[in-house]
Amino acid sequence: MVVTSTISPLLQFALRRYAVWPGVPYVNVRRLIYVLSLVVIQYFQYVFIYMIIKNGELQNLMYTIPQTMYYTLILVKLITLWKYDRLVREVLATVETDWRECVKDDQHLHIMTTKAKLSSFCAHGLLIMSSFDGLFCFGGENMLAIADMLKGENVTARPFPMRVVFPSAAEQSPVYELLVIILFLHGMLTTFLVNIISGLVLSLVFHACGQIEITCQELKNMSKKMMCSESPHFPTGVLVDRHNNVITFAKNVDKLFSFIALMQVFFNTMVVCFLGLFLMTSHNEDGIALFKGLFGYAAITAEIFTFCFVGEYLSIKSRSLGDAGYETLWYNMSPSNSKDILFIIMRSQKQLTFTAGGLTDLSLELFSSIMKASASYMSVLNAMY
Repeated sequence: MVVTSTISPLLQFALRRYAVWPGVPYVNVRRLIYVLSLVVIQYFQYVFIYMIIKNGELQNLMYTIPQTMYYTLILVKLITLWKYDRLVREVLATVETDWRECVKDDQHLHIMTTKAKLSSFCAHGLLIMSSFDGLFCFGGENMLAIADMLKGENVTARPFPMRVVFPSAAEQSPVYELLVIILFLHGMLTTFLVNIISGLVLSLVFHACGQIEITCQELKNMSKKMMCSESPHFPTGVLVDRHNNVITFAKNVDKLFSFIALMQVFFNTMVVCFLGLFLMTSHNEDGIALFKGLFGYAAITAEIFTFCFVGEYLSIKSRSLGDAGYETLWYNMSPSNSKDILFIIMRSQKQLTFTAGGLTDLSLELFSSIMKASASYMSVLNAMY
């Protein structure tokens, strides 16, 4: 299959389903349905939390809060993407334009194809992880109940896929079965949405890094041509324009996902804290609850790691462009060409970053700080309770 974009066809299909991709029909109706479904479920989730706090069930609270906060974060992410609809169109239009340009050169096409395959591999991996996480998180207790029924055991408990409170009539057949199916499908779609957004972030950042690598490759080719030719004239202005386009693209991506990343850091720190405490104190819990907690912990950790990784990767690639410019034979070029190369070197000293609300740069150092802070919170809460 010929790769034609950094954003994989599966990711494009999913973004259309969630009314994020431009040109989706009945976009306002779809968005209203998604928001209403999330708000309704959030209402019953927070009612459940209120009842737990009222009854003083701390162990149950430690597991319920992460799932509820997870849904709140999803609602924030979706509304933010819809709010920046114009910016989404601009970013995707830039991706399409860059691909039309890169097909004219085999080296450029090879670099962008490699980045596209890498982003597709990562996005598919996230979706596979989300599938297992969703199955255990939203279907574990119900699958266990069905297995007990098939064994002939008398099953009286009627759990829902989510920690929600419905009226007592909801536990009567066939209303209960219908609600279980609806909640399970909604939970799976919501889990997919989280990893779709992470996959979109990966794809856009890999695209920007691919454009940086193309510029580095052109700088290397320029030095090779200088060694073999006496001509001092090179199209350095094109490289400056490409560098400026990459800077603009990276700033647009940062603006689009900056608030989402900030909420991701805040909510995931709290979720990791509560899930970690649940795993530490769940000595008497059944196997399904522990598996759900472990898969949830792994999924949340992978999610925040994705954001921090792309921030680190973008910073490293932007620094490498300055090194590639310095390694060219710019001192042997004509004054106009050498000025263009020096401009690229100077601009690369201010590296491109992916930030969390403009407050801090996303990097692997930040990821380690988040994990350390979560571990500290867990130890404090464990000592208190």
